[in-house]
Amino acid sequence: MAKGLDNFKKRQDELKSFGKDLAKRSRSKCELCGAAGVHLDIFEVPPVHQEPDFDRCIFMCETCGSALGSIRKKSTEHWRCLTDKIWSGIPAVKVLSVMILKEISSREPWAAALLEEVYLDEEEEAWSSKGLF
Repeated sequence: MAKGLDNFKKRQDELKSFGKDLAKRSRSKCELCGAAGVHLDIFEVPPVHQEPDFDRCIFMCETCGSALGSIRKKSTEHWRCLTDKIWSGIPAVKVLSVMILKEISSREPWAAALLEEVYLDEEEEAWSSKGLF
């Protein structure tokens, strides 16, 4: 049990080491909705690899984190912020946006329409096909 806790803490420390670079890249804003002046957490875009990877992490606010955690239950209106994020030059932001839109597209016509417009290269397509859950 202690080994698992030690591994978890080690991973968290490694993720925290990305903080300054993520803050710089995101300009200290949520990389999904653009919220500024709020607490931001590091989110690893699935699937999570054994070793933390900066290029698979984004800065996310609590509002987006909460909405993501209940994506199948709650209103999807918050995710309209992804309209421009699917064009992001940051692959992790783009891929997560596509993953979220795929989750809600069956009940939100606007999300389905966005997915028809987006272009993903082969690597992004393979990554996004893994899904959120």
